[in-house]
Amino acid sequence: MSLLLEITWVDSLYNVFLKMVLQAEYILDLQKQLTLLGAEPKNVSNGGLSEEPLVSVTPMHKIRSQLDDAVASDCPFCGDLMIQEISLPFILPEEAEESESWEIKPHNYPSQRSLSLAV
Repeated sequence: MSLLLEITWVDSLYNVFLKMVLQAEYILDLQKQLTLLGAEPKNVSNGGLSEEPLVSVTPMHKIRSQLDDAVASDCPFCGDLMIQEISLPFILPEEAEESESWEIKPHNYPSQRSLSLAV
């Protein structure tokens, strides 16, 4: 593999890895914020006679929505990464020789005989 190709490949891998790490840190941060805020939304009285509580949009709801967006932003089967990967060859041209070594070839032993059966 040429040095330029290797450097480009390493840079590309680094950028993908960095994006994944930053996304993971963002998700962990949102999870910590949710834990600190508690599990239940706060009820606010509507000030009317019925005293039925109104569920307001709390910071917890906002964080939960951000967390949902972050986790569901990229489907592993049809998301941006898979769309980008579809145009890449499964086996790179420089790996063609190695991939030919994976071919399964039948062994023809001299003592082996085949039988044909009439149906």
